[in-house]
Amino acid sequence: MDDANNNICVFPTATDVLADILTRLPPNARRRLRLVCQLWRDVVDERAAADMRSRAKILAVTTEGAAYVVDVLSPGSLTDLWQRPLAIKAYAGPMSVVGTCNGLVCLCEDQEPGGAITLANPATGEELRLPPLPMPSASVRLYRNSSRSWHQTYAFACHPTTGQYKVVHVPCCFDPFWEPGVVHVFTLGDASWRDVQAGPDARCSLGRSSLVDVDGMVYWMTEFTARVMAFDLEDERVTRTAPLPVPVRPSTCRLTKVHARLGVAISGGDSLTVWVLEGESWSRRYVLEAPKLRKQELAVPHFAHGDYVLTHGGTGETSVMYRHKMSGAARLQGGGGVVQIERKDRGESVACLVQSIYRTFAYTETEESLSMYNAALMTGRRSAGS
Repeated sequence: MDDANNNICVFPTATDVLADILTRLPPNARRRLRLVCQLWRDVVDERAAADMRSRAKILAVTTEGAAYVVDVLSPGSLTDLWQRPLAIKAYAGPMSVVGTCNGLVCLCEDQEPGGAITLANPATGEELRLPPLPMPSASVRLYRNSSRSWHQTYAFACHPTTGQYKVVHVPCCFDPFWEPGVVHVFTLGDASWRDVQAGPDARCSLGRSSLVDVDGMVYWMTEFTARVMAFDLEDERVTRTAPLPVPVRPSTCRLTKVHARLGVAISGGDSLTVWVLEGESWSRRYVLEAPKLRKQELAVPHFAHGDYVLTHGGTGETSVMYRHKMSGAARLQGGGGVVQIERKDRGESVACLVQSIYRTFAYTETEESLSMYNAALMTGRRSAGS
């Protein structure tokens, strides 16, 4: 330090150097390195996480089974991942998207009894077929080649601390052949599914966002009681969340993801309100005015993308995705900072798709390999067949 000139030389700390190195690495490498120790985890979460989120795009899945990558930050940027229902060589029928996680896509063959799960990495072309859920042979014969929305009963998630990928299946009302009060879990690297006790009345309600994964948890709404259940990916326990803020029917609400927190979008009257779970209570966060009049609906389950709220609408077979900027947006009068998307705010067009949008997910390309999980699956299959 030079006192005469009041010049101060600031040398970077070891943490600064580490943060600079980590921010130069691809997101999938950072996710693994955050498991080294507490310091590295804190640096990735606090100094590099924003950059990881900024690279994420949107995977928009259409009602016809096509999938497109949309760059919300660059309107007009649209890349087709596949233009017609994806078919995996192991199955005869098209696949439905269950969800995405760190650039990996979870797919379900709805024509297979119970739904057959395959993981895929579109960037590398790799596929990983999981063993089927154990089912009684009579049920297999009953549901062979029948078309049901099995994909709505699954979730695909990665625990942020352990780094383990898991597929979770929650039986619904038309699954009478599985034991009541049980959910099924498959951990990548294992050879078979496991049963986890969930308690009575834990069957999920079907819908476009039946199961949602948020920060190491998988959530779903029960079929008749409209309770929200939570499955902890680390200790594999099922609990109930705080009761919903207002009385609802499952048909009037959808579970969503709101910046690493659970949200529930509830339709009522001439508006749609999004509540966010904050600890043990729900806080009102967004109000979308007149969605039916403007012919727009919230993109689910992923609609909160950076500083934007995403909606979509259209006529016939075309659909337009819109972004609504939240900084500087209107606030509901007397609402304590609740963001109000007013009737006149139709948003800015981001992409035009030739088919109606069905579901939206966060998506980032990755070179992460699925081959490391093949050994356990092959060993398990040989053991089962021997």
